[in-house]
Amino acid sequence: MADLKALLARPEFLNLTTYLQSGNLVFESEIESNESLEILLVEIIKEHYGYDIKVKVYDAAAFQETYKKNPFLAIEQIDIKKLYYIHVLGKADKATFEAIKSKGNFPEEMFLIDNTVYVHYSNGYGRSKVTGSFFEKNLKLFVTARNNNTMKNLLEKIENLKR
Repeated sequence: MADLKALLARPEFLNLTTYLQSGNLVFESEIESNESLEILLVEIIKEHYGYDIKVKVYDAAAFQETYKKNPFLAIEQIDIKKLYYIHVLGKADKATFEAIKSKGNFPEEMFLIDNTVYVHYSNGYGRSKVTGSFFEKNLKLFVTARNNNTMKNLLEKIENLKR
């Protein structure tokens, strides 16, 4: 992450900070288009590292909204260590999601809101068959998963930028 942070030390990425070894970056930019930032990041990473990766960029308001929309956060007795956000890269089809959900006999509870699948992994993420690759295969879109702790810490970093 230190190498990536150094690589992105350029005018397009201001006040750049990273979160652990998670691949998550928090920054400010004068480039207003999330799509333009995604393209730029993909190009920089591919040129420097040779990796053809997918990137999802949120503006601060959208990230905060994604966190707050988690329906499980309203349940007092929920184990927040078992909450995940599956960020869909592309437009998730609600009907396809509901069909996937109804066909499986999953112990996980899940909701698709906008382009995020909120999942409560009652038996833990590591034991589940409903992982990121499951969603990629069935939604036919790339996804990236973050646990609630990562989301909360990234949200704090975003809020610190505003100060």
